[in-house]
Amino acid sequence: MALPESNRSPLPLGGVSGVPTLIQSRCGNKGNFELLTPMASGGLAHYWRNNDDPTLPWHGPTIFGQELGTVASVSFIERRFGKPGNLEIVVGVGTTIDFFWRDFGPAFVRNGPTPIAANGISPVLIQSRFGAIGNFELLAIEPAFSPNGGIVHYWRNNDDSTLPWSESAVFGREPARQTPIESVTFIQSNFGNPGNLEVIVRIGDQFVFFWRDSGPAFNWNGPFAVTGGA
Repeated sequence: MALPESNRSPLPLGGVSGVPTLIQSRCGNKGNFELLTPMASGGLAHYWRNNDDPTLPWHGPTIFGQELGTVASVSFIERRFGKPGNLEIVVGVGTTIDFFWRDFGPAFVRNGPTPIAANGISPVLIQSRFGAIGNFELLAIEPAFSPNGGIVHYWRNNDDSTLPWSESAVFGREPARQTPIESVTFIQSNFGNPGNLEVIVRIGDQFVFFWRDSGPAFNWNGPFAVTGGA
């Protein structure tokens, strides 16, 4: 079957920079694709693909956040509460982390930026199963102690009407390590109840693994080398 015309040729996404992030939302019947990318001119651009249209057209960009200047990285989710759910966005600007959110219509209003922290780069956001609604969990690389800096964990209590962000822990500071942490990604697994946080960190050309239990102690464990096997 031939590809739709909109998928045959590169889209004119000129002026983009940084690291983009793609998700599939619950907007539409099939679920649209949502793409956020930093822009070289400052701020971010939002593109989306209408997956209910057989030609699968991309739309955008909607530019926002120019007041932040150059954005290095972006991470976002569609939260599990609301119909179908707000887009919840964290961005790294220098060593600071800021937060945006976009409602689920009909106006699709964007809100923010709201500062979260002043000591983190390359943030990654998920919604966990902690709490009744599901807290937001955020990991970011800590720049202040480079080259042997660690990973800082922030979380937002979504059961509190004021939606406060808190720093809970810093882990992965290894005094003997000479190579800085390059990137981090994580999930909540089905180990433990409601589920451990499972973290992969890239240090140079190596991956290491950390995990945090489901409580009540919420202990961080690691680093453990990630090795291949037969």
